[in-house]
Amino acid sequence: MPIPRPSFLPRSRQLRLVLLILAVALPALVLAVTGVLLTLRIGHQVEVDARRYHKYVAALVAEVFERELVDQLRDSIASAETAARETGDLEAVRRALATRVRLYEAPYVLPFEELNDAAARPVDGRLLLYGEDPSRRRHHPYAIMLLDGPNGVTLCGAGYWFNPRAFLSITLRDVVVERLPNKAGMYGAIEQLRDLSVSVVDDDGHEFARMREAAFPESAVEHPMEGPFEGYRVRVASTPGSAVESARRLVFVEVVFIGVLTLVLLGAIAVGVRYIARQVEVLNTKTSFVSNVTHELKTPVSVIKLAVETLEMNRFRDDREREKYLRTITRESDRLAQLVDNILDYSRLEAGQKQLHKAPTDLRDVVNSAMDSFRLRLDDAGFKTEVWLPETLPPVMADARAITHCLLNLLDNAVKYSRDRREVRVSVGSRDGMVTLSVADRGIGIPLEDQERVFEKFARAETGLVHDVKGAGLGLSLVQMLVRAHHGRVELVSTPGEGSTFTILLPVWDGGHGVVPA
Repeated sequence: MPIPRPSFLPRSRQLRLVLLILAVALPALVLAVTGVLLTLRIGHQVEVDARRYHKYVAALVAEVFERELVDQLRDSIASAETAARETGDLEAVRRALATRVRLYEAPYVLPFEELNDAAARPVDGRLLLYGEDPSRRRHHPYAIMLLDGPNGVTLCGAGYWFNPRAFLSITLRDVVVERLPNKAGMYGAIEQLRDLSVSVVDDDGHEFARMREAAFPESAVEHPMEGPFEGYRVRVASTPGSAVESARRLVFVEVVFIGVLTLVLLGAIAVGVRYIARQVEVLNTKTSFVSNVTHELKTPVSVIKLAVETLEMNRFRDDREREKYLRTITRESDRLAQLVDNILDYSRLEAGQKQLHKAPTDLRDVVNSAMDSFRLRLDDAGFKTEVWLPETLPPVMADARAITHCLLNLLDNAVKYSRDRREVRVSVGSRDGMVTLSVADRGIGIPLEDQERVFEKFARAETGLVHDVKGAGLGLSLVQMLVRAHHGRVELVSTPGEGSTFTILLPVWDGGHGVVPA
């Protein structure tokens, strides 16, 4: 029984549906993409502004370090400056320097005639001189400032040999916390500086001094230092609790939210389209169902009416022909009753109003009862019938009338879809704690891809016999619903052109009983 794919919409309606989907989906996608782009652009602008400010602060910190060095040198050489102005003696200057060694390694005095060997850098209106040891005995540079003699002429440069790495490590906190916020002309509030991570790194990229943790060190901005601190860099980044990081998280959340919202909307559109398609399919199928049921009801009624009229008017030749008309009336009446029962049972099952009156049942009795009522139709259709019943069979808890109805539907199905090989075999057995009831035919069979769909409501065979075979499309669906209500299942094995075998499996009765709603 090959099953066709349900007809969908006409081409014009398909186009309307596609246009409707596009009218909803495209604006949603455009708005979503626009929202994401705007959010990313805002986030990018925040990043750009943050990096610009970080670069500004890094350059400022490097400048303040030089100012810190100059201020400390000024304080440290104050006594040496007094000695130079009063005595003009280099030895007196050296002795004065030796009494004030704090952050420095050793004092250093450079006579006036040797000042050309030092590099000069103006810092805050003062001249800072620095240089390396020509003898290479010292590994660190010196930093000195000019001292005037008694006559106001430059006498020498005085200062100290110092370790830039140690100086930067020791003074970093003072520079960032105290000196930087008080620097004249600086823009940005103190709160902004508190949201910054400031660290110092060497030429190898090793961080040896840090003020506050950085949220993303790899995105930090670096500024090279000059003068006596050449070879070191100031690194500035945002802290985890900074406004920039909050904005970055907010941008991420908004992009994810927009993405999820878009997916939900598209999913809702897909579900809506699927639902509409399904409803159209059901509507078309119901229309076909009404047409088929009308035909199914009219056909036996017409045959019965014709047979009754023939008998009433005595238009038969002998008792044998009279018996034929009576058998026709009986057969068509049973067929009509079965169709009505299918429709009523299915509607009650769907509404949850049908109740199954279960009791311990022997399926052999069910088979005998069903075959007695259906044998007339099988004989009239010329079927060879084989019934196999075991000598012993465990009972099942079932509604005998419902299971009989299932068997009659399977037999009706076999009769409808058999061609030349008119054979039906009904067998009962047991396996794996289940009692089995099988109906096998030698009919047209069902393709594998359609074997699940045959149990859907209103699904019917569409083959070359479609014009000769009518039906409501409820038989197999009703069988499955009734069997599931008995906590069983229906199995199907079918080969196109060879036939089909439907097997009902019901659990063996375990001693329980009662009336169970379907």
